[in-house]
Amino acid sequence: MQDFDLIIVGGGIAGGSLATVMARAGADVLVLERQSEFRDQVRGELLWPWGVRVAQHLDLESVFIAAGALVVRWMVAHDERSGTPQTSDVGMVLGGVEGSVNLAHPVACRALLDAATSAGADVRLGVRDVQVSVGVRPSARWVGEGDEVLEASAALAVGADGRRSSVRLHASIPFELDPTAHQITGVLVDGVEGMDIDANLAARESDLLFLAFPQNDGRARLYFNFPTEQRTRFAGKDAARRFLDACRLHCLNGAGEWHMAHPAGPCATFPGADSRARVPLAEGVVLIGDAAGFENPLRGQGLAMALQDVHDVSRALLSGAPPSEALQQYVDARAVRQRLAHLATAVTVWAHDGFSKQDPELRASRTLHCRQDDVLAALSSSIWSGYDGLPQDVTAAEVATRLDAYDRR
Repeated sequence: MQDFDLIIVGGGIAGGSLATVMARAGADVLVLERQSEFRDQVRGELLWPWGVRVAQHLDLESVFIAAGALVVRWMVAHDERSGTPQTSDVGMVLGGVEGSVNLAHPVACRALLDAATSAGADVRLGVRDVQVSVGVRPSARWVGEGDEVLEASAALAVGADGRRSSVRLHASIPFELDPTAHQITGVLVDGVEGMDIDANLAARESDLLFLAFPQNDGRARLYFNFPTEQRTRFAGKDAARRFLDACRLHCLNGAGEWHMAHPAGPCATFPGADSRARVPLAEGVVLIGDAAGFENPLRGQGLAMALQDVHDVSRALLSGAPPSEALQQYVDARAVRQRLAHLATAVTVWAHDGFSKQDPELRASRTLHCRQDDVLAALSSSIWSGYDGLPQDVTAAEVATRLDAYDRR
C-alpha cells in the first residue's frame, strides 16, 4: 500500500485545482480519475469575475489562459419587450479582473491535471471501482488500467467526484436535493455567424431564457431555461436540431445566426435545482465541488464555487491547525455561501416567473422592484461580485417578505 498526504477522488475542476495547489505547496498528492480522456458532458464553462479573483488567489488563472481561455468583457441582455439590449461592463466589476473567463470544460480539466502533474502530483487516469474507507487514516482501493487492484492510504481523502459522488456514498454523508425550479438544456456549437466573441449574451422571449457564452475557436456554449413541466422539450435523437431551431428568437435579430450553428457535443437537459451535503465531512474525508453540493446552473456559479472550496480547503490544510477544526471553518463558510447563492437564484426565478410565458411589462416591473430593494439588488449582482459583500445573515423568510412587498404595493 502506498501512502500519501492527500488522496483526491475525481480529477475535474475541483479535484484538479486542489491537486495543483497542494502539490505546489509540497504535499504528496494522489489523484484518481475515472476518465482517460475528458469528454463534453454539458458542464459549466465560465468563471464570472469573483471566480476569476479566486483563481488568481490560487495562481490558477494563468493555467486557464494558457489552455486557451477567452476573456469576455461584456454581458448583453435582450428582451422581447424592447429592441434595445442592455449592456453591462463585466470587466468593471472587480479591479484586476477584465471579464469572465470562458473555457471548454474538458480542456480546463486536462490543463489542471497537467499542472498538478508538473507540480509533482501522482495522477492516475482511467481508474474504476474506487472504494474509499473512512477513518483516522482513510484509504482508497481501485482497479487500474491494467486490471490490477491497487490501494493507497493518506492523511485525508477528498471527494471531488461530482454530483453522483461515490465518496459521499462510501462515507455515508447525507445529501439533499431541492425541488426543481425550472429546466435547463445546454449544447456546445461551432460555426456561429455574427457572434460577438467579446460578449456573453442573454435573451428572454416567450417561455425561454437563452444564454450564449463564446469560447475560442469560434465555439459557444448555449443554454435554454424553460418551465419545470417541460422536461422532455429538448429530448430525443433530434434534440440538438430542435434546440437550434428554437434559437430563432425575434429579439435576437442581428445578434448572431445561432440557428445555423453546428452541434459540437451532446444536447442534455438538467433540472434547475440546488443541492447540498449540509456537513460535507466524515472521519478522514471531506467533499468539495459538486460532490459537496451543486447549484442551480441558472447563474453559472458552479466553477467559482468549486474554486472557492479549493481555496478554503487548501488554506485549512496548510494552516497548521488540527484538520477537524480547520475543515469545520470550510464547512461553515460553504453553508453560508450556498444559502446566499440559493436566495440569489430564487430572486432571478421569481423575476422571470419560473420562465413561463410572461407579460414583458410584468417582468420589467418585477426586475425594477428587485433593483430598488437594497438586499434583492445585492443578491442579484452577486452573480458577478460574489457573496462576501452580502449581508451574511439574510434568510429565506426575509427575501420572501421583500418579494411579497411587490404584490402588496
